Amino acid sequence: MKVLISEATDKFYQSDLIAFDQAIEIYSINPSDSKSPSWEFVPECDAFFMNYEFMFAVRDNPELFEPLLSLSKRMKFIQSGFAGMDAPILQSILSDTDALIANAASIYGIPIAHYVFSQILRWNKRIDQHIKLQELKEWSPYGGDGELTDKTLVILGYGGIGKEIAKLGKAFGMKVIGIKRTPTDCSYADQVLGLDDFDDLLPLTDYLVLALPDNEQTRNVINKEILNKISNSAMLINVGRGSAINEEDLVDALNSEQIAVAALDTTKVEPLESSSSLWTAKNCFISAHDSAHSLLSIPRAFNLFLENLKNIKENKAIKNLC
Repeated sequence: MKVLISEATDKFYQSDLIAFDQAIEIYSINPSDSKSPSWEFVPECDAFFMNYEFMFAVRDNPELFEPLLSLSKRMKFIQSGFAGMDAPILQSILSDTDALIANAASIYGIPIAHYVFSQILRWNKRIDQHIKLQELKEWSPYGGDGELTDKTLVILGYGGIGKEIAKLGKAFGMKVIGIKRTPTDCSYADQVLGLDDFDDLLPLTDYLVLALPDNEQTRNVINKEILNKISNSAMLINVGRGSAINEEDLVDALNSEQIAVAALDTTKVEPLESSSSLWTAKNCFISAHDSAHSLLSIPRAFNLFLENLKNIKENKAIKNLC
């Protein structure tokens, strides 16, 4: 079996690959430089671990796009380091190559779920107000809602990430409802419903989490009409794609207190432009698309790649196949 990896992956995980298959042939390259060593001389390989190093390199240096696409055309299987498949290079690989490609959605659910609840608790316990009171050296109890017990958590886009969020929701004693195109029972949620039930849930929702991909059906799914139906004490948290929200409608809803608070880890344009009114909208918490960050993401991504190498070798189904 021939595999292609980054030089850093080779440094840290070569022994794991050899333990998996002593006859394995490893080719390692620099994700940020297509000439040293030259990508052109990489032969056809059975598998390519296109981890985040390659994805960030081509994002930051457009000149690497064509070399990486050309390289991908010589691969039989590609393990992406990204959860979503909307990056231009991944879209081109899907459409212009014969490679099988798997996403990495399963490895980011835990840190994203932790982010969701850090923002929920930030609001529920009024942490920002406590920080301001401390700066003023003012001893003034300010408890907020106090706890999450029996609050209704609705997760729009109930996939792997949604399930990790649901696990934590149940641990806090919340009522958890997942929404997905094709509902299926899940032990982590009280209910998993279809899209047709979404509007009816809005007046009852305390926390609405978006974990949606970007496609024609999800763009601007959160708009003025939806925001007018949601409880004015509700919190909106987006850890999916920024395209899911009509940002002007959200700003108006926050400033008019139609909705209480929003936490946005993604926006339509990234980095978020300094002129965006989201920066100054009332109770709008913004982070720079870093909810998936975890020191454990690298070993989890490699372990997923290794699992799929075993699946290929044993003619089993590839995990997270797109």
